[in-house]
Amino acid sequence: MKNAVFLLIAVLGVLELAVGQETITQNSVFAVGKINPSWSYQAETHFVRGDFLKEARQYILRPSATFSLSKHVEVSGGISYLYNASYSDGPSAASEEFNSWEQVGVHHNLGRLNFFHWVRTEQRHNVSGYSQRLRYRITLSTPLELFAGLRFDAISFNEHFVRAKNMSFDGFDQNWTFVGVQFPIGEHLMFRSGYRHTLARRGGENIHLNTLQSWLSVKVL
Repeated sequence: MKNAVFLLIAVLGVLELAVGQETITQNSVFAVGKINPSWSYQAETHFVRGDFLKEARQYILRPSATFSLSKHVEVSGGISYLYNASYSDGPSAASEEFNSWEQVGVHHNLGRLNFFHWVRTEQRHNVSGYSQRLRYRITLSTPLELFAGLRFDAISFNEHFVRAKNMSFDGFDQNWTFVGVQFPIGEHLMFRSGYRHTLARRGGENIHLNTLQSWLSVKVL
C-alpha cells in the first residue's frame, strides 16, 4: 500500500509538470447512516487546499437524505454551504455560497463491474446572485485482490458540470476525472484516495487542476 501511495504522488508530480498548472488537495469526511430500509442520510465535510497544502482554498458542508425507490434507483436532496478563498487578490478575497440540490441515482452491475450514475440539479446563491447548475456523474468500480489476500476496489468516475438557466443549458462549467482505490478499515470505515484532473472554464479560459483527493467514510448507524 505504501508503494501505491508513493506511485500516486509521483504521478501527480509528473502531471503537474506536464500541464504546468496548480496542484491542490481535497480531504473529505462522510458521516453516513441508515434510518430504516428506505431512508438514509449523509453529512459531508470537505477541506480543499491549494499550492499543495500551503493555502486554504475551500470549505464545504453538505448534509443530505436519500430515499430508495428500489434496489437500483434512489432519490436524494440536500443543502450545501461553501466558503471560497481566492489568493489572486490576497487571502482576504473570500466569498460564500449556499445552495440546495436534488438528485436521482441509478445502480447497476455488469459482471464484476459496478456502475453508479447520478444527475443533480443545484440552485445556487452567491456573490454573483442566483444561478443554476446541472451535474452528471458516472462511477465505475471493480473488486481486486493482491497477494496475501489484500482486497480493495479500483474506482473511477467522470463528472460533468454545466451552467443552466431556467433548467436549460447555459454553458460549460467544468469536468472532473478521478482514478483511485478504496478499501474498508474495520467494520465502520471506508477509505478512498486517488488522482483527479479538473478542466474548468474560468474568465473565458480553460484551466487545469491536479488534485490529490481522499475520502474517509464513517458509518454512524
